[in-house]
Amino acid sequence: MISVTEARAALFALVSPLEVEEVPLRAAAGRVLARDVTAARTQPPFPASSMDGYALRRTEVEPDAMLKVVGEAAAGQRFEGTLRPGQAVRIFTGAPVPAGADFVVIQEDVTRRGDLITLGHNIGNKDNIRPAGGDFTAGQDL
Repeated sequence: MISVTEARAALFALVSPLEVEEVPLRAAAGRVLARDVTAARTQPPFPASSMDGYALRRTEVEPDAMLKVVGEAAAGQRFEGTLRPGQAVRIFTGAPVPAGADFVVIQEDVTRRGDLITLGHNIGNKDNIRPAGGDFTAGQDL
């Protein structure tokens, strides 16, 4: 009987490494990378909403709180202002969280009438915000 190390050495002696080959992504299924791939940028590049809802200040989260909706943020469309006390911004999944906001209440936990929202009673503590670089950061091995 031979050791595992000897068996591996014997097997590796029977094979030759393949040359590196570049193929289109759609033809790469089942293949192995020949070298490390690093991220060219940070993802997400900004704190982003992970839910559809309303961006606001965590300190204002309480049952029946009423806030004025002053704008909207969608993926690719940033709210340009700064959130002030008593204000909220309608926000969609993937959108940048507005300056001044640190919490996203999901739309199911809010009642909206015109430009006013009223917070529900079971909001919870999860902020529903993906941090900048939460997936990966520039230069990180992927």
